Amino acid sequence: MLDKVWFTYKARIQAHHRLEWMDTHSQFLLVWYAILGAILAVVAIRYPTAFGQNTDIFGAVLSIALLGVSLSVANRDFRGRAMNMRKNYLALQLLYNEMNSRGEITEDHIIKYDGLLNEVENHNAMDDKIFRARNSSQLTSRKPGWIEYGQVYAYTIVKYIMLIVSYLAPVIVAWCLL
Repeated sequence: MLDKVWFTYKARIQAHHRLEWMDTHSQFLLVWYAILGAILAVVAIRYPTAFGQNTDIFGAVLSIALLGVSLSVANRDFRGRAMNMRKNYLALQLLYNEMNSRGEITEDHIIKYDGLLNEVENHNAMDDKIFRARNSSQLTSRKPGWIEYGQVYAYTIVKYIMLIVSYLAPVIVAWCLL
């Protein structure tokens, strides 16, 4: 039971970091796209065909897409979920420390652990794998295998490729339209 609490605690820390990362980049992307939309609007006033005959349509589509994405990001509430995850992993840390210092696990500990599991959304499987892969030298149990290492590295590579593409997509589209 002690290992269960500890691994849940560590996976929830990783989930907290993931949600904070998503909040930060979703906000930066919204600002980036809004700046590019404003630049397009200003440029289109002086050069109505700067990006071809459909510059006005391109600007309208960008504005509508920005509205849709901003509504979606607001509804995902990454920041609120990250704060809740942090509160939960701190409570799990207290429970772990209490169980570890007493040297025994009581029924109250199990009930409290079950309650803490139900307080917030669960971390995803990748949160657990990322923690274990990054900290494998310190683990005494549940060491990741080669498949899990591969999954973590593939996930990380795809995540950063998608992030780069998200930041560069409007510039690439504008360059192609010139």
